[in-house]
Amino acid sequence: MPYSTLTACFAAILPITACSAGGGADSAPADAPAAVDDAAATLDATATDPAPSDGQVAETPQTANPGVVSTAGIAAWEALPTASQDRLRTLPILYLHQSVGQDLEDGCEANGFRFEYFGPNQSTLAAGLNGGIFNDVGNVPNGEPFAKMALIRQVFAAVRDRVRVFSFSFGYADIRDSDLAAVEAEYQTLVGEIEAAGVRFVHVTPPLVFSVDENPPKMAMRTWMLATFPEDVIFDLQDLESLDGGQRCEIGGVWHICQAHRSTVACPSKGQGIDGDGAGHLCETKAREFAKALLFAYDQASR
Repeated sequence: MPYSTLTACFAAILPITACSAGGGADSAPADAPAAVDDAAATLDATATDPAPSDGQVAETPQTANPGVVSTAGIAAWEALPTASQDRLRTLPILYLHQSVGQDLEDGCEANGFRFEYFGPNQSTLAAGLNGGIFNDVGNVPNGEPFAKMALIRQVFAAVRDRVRVFSFSFGYADIRDSDLAAVEAEYQTLVGEIEAAGVRFVHVTPPLVFSVDENPPKMAMRTWMLATFPEDVIFDLQDLESLDGGQRCEIGGVWHICQAHRSTVACPSKGQGIDGDGAGHLCETKAREFAKALLFAYDQASR
C-alpha cells in the first residue's frame, strides 16, 4: 500500500479536530516522497504475533489496523522528509509516563526531538513534545493504575484547550491479573472522555519485563487494546521489545522483553540503572531505535 494511501486511511479513520490553541497545530502536512512507500506500506502487517503454545495466554489477534505502529514505524519515521518530521516541533503533544516512558523520552532526545518538562500543577504546553513523570506530576508511584488515571483527568482538564495529541503509558507494575478488567474499563472510559473533547489519543501497549511470570496480564491488555480501539493510533511497545531479528522472545508462549533490548551492563538504560529479571527498562541504544516508532505514531495521530 503506498504511503499516500496509508495517509488517506488515517485521514479517513482519524479525522483531525483543530486545536483551539491555534498556531502550528493547523499547519498542513507536507507531501511524503516515494522513499516512504516501502517502509510505511508494511505498517498494516506489523503485528505478526505467534499464538501461545501452552494456553497460558489468549491468542493475540492478527491485525490489519494501519494505526498500529511497531517495527515498521522505525523505518517509516526515518523515511519521512525533514519537513514532515519537523511538524512535531510545532504541535502541542503531551506524554505522561513512568520510567520506561523516560527511556523513550531519552530515545527521542537522542534522535533530536527533546521533550519539554511538564511538572505538577502545570497548565501550559510548549510547542512540540512535552513529557512528565507520574511520580513528579502528581506523586503517583508505580502499581497505582487508578491513581494514575485520576491524575490524567486532572492534567487533561488543565490542558484540553491547548493539547493536540495526548498519550500516557502504564508502567509494568500497573498491569496485573487481580484488577485487569477494572483497569481496562476505567481506561476505556478515560480515553473516550479525551477523544470526545476533540483531542487525538495515542495508546501505548504495556511494557513487559524479562521474567515471563508477570507478563500474561500485560499481553492480555495488549490484546484487549488492539480489539477495543481498532481505529486509533497504538504504539505497540510490547511488540517492539519482544522481537529481536524477527524472532519472538517468549517462553511457553508468553512474551518477554528480549535480552538484547533490556538494560544490562553491556547496554544500560540511560537513567534507570541495570535491570533484574522483574524489570523491563530499555537499553539506551534500543530506546533510541524504538523512539523513532513513537515519533511516527505521534506524526500519524496529528494528521
